[in-house]
Amino acid sequence: MNRVQNSGITYPKPFYNEEQSRLKKAELDRYLDNKMAEWKATVPFASHLSEPELHQAYYRRTLIEHVWRIRLSRVSQSKAIYKIAQVSPRAARDYAQYQADEMLHDKLYVSDAAAAGVTEEEIQATEPYLSTRLLEGFFYYTLEHESYLAPVVSNYLVEYTQIKLQPAIVENLQERLGKENVKGQAAHLHVDSTEDHSQEMWDILHQLLFSEEDFQQVLKYIDDVQDILAMFFREIYEDTVAKHAQTAE
Repeated sequence: MNRVQNSGITYPKPFYNEEQSRLKKAELDRYLDNKMAEWKATVPFASHLSEPELHQAYYRRTLIEHVWRIRLSRVSQSKAIYKIAQVSPRAARDYAQYQADEMLHDKLYVSDAAAAGVTEEEIQATEPYLSTRLLEGFFYYTLEHESYLAPVVSNYLVEYTQIKLQPAIVENLQERLGKENVKGQAAHLHVDSTEDHSQEMWDILHQLLFSEEDFQQVLKYIDDVQDILAMFFREIYEDTVAKHAQTAE
């Protein structure tokens, strides 16, 4: 009797073949397109960074939160790799390589934050919003009690929406602030687009879908993550735009 379990020894085969995988990705992308339209219509200031008038406090606080999100996710995503390795060694390897590329990207946002007048000391003194803490907590919860899919789905959501929305944001920020002051975000976008991180994340996610029920979980996790991210936009709006408006009255 061999008591070893959770070792990924079987190298499980994905549920969808290559053509089915392509169709499922298209279905997921359509779902995300609809969610982005819903987001734009219902979340205050969600499209602000691509608008002509830039609210400086909002922008600076956004950079701080990006730094915290990356720094905190280094730990939760490492836990996801550990969980995935127990099931699918290849997916764990691919996800580890993706995370290796992402883990130090906080430096890119720190650079742009410094250009906007935000010091590392200010970042360290600023506690992450509740939404950021809840997002990380959501990953820990799902990894322990539901599925390793949630953190992977979240990264797919981010990569897909980034490539759709971030070019206009970076271009707008470069026009408003100067290219030298947005080098970090431009570099991050360049990596995501040239390395096609959206497709890379789907290739990983595809390896972790072993039933149609798993794919339905993906859609549910998209909803969950978007709800938490919407909380962030509402928090930062109240903390910067609304607060400054009240002060001015």
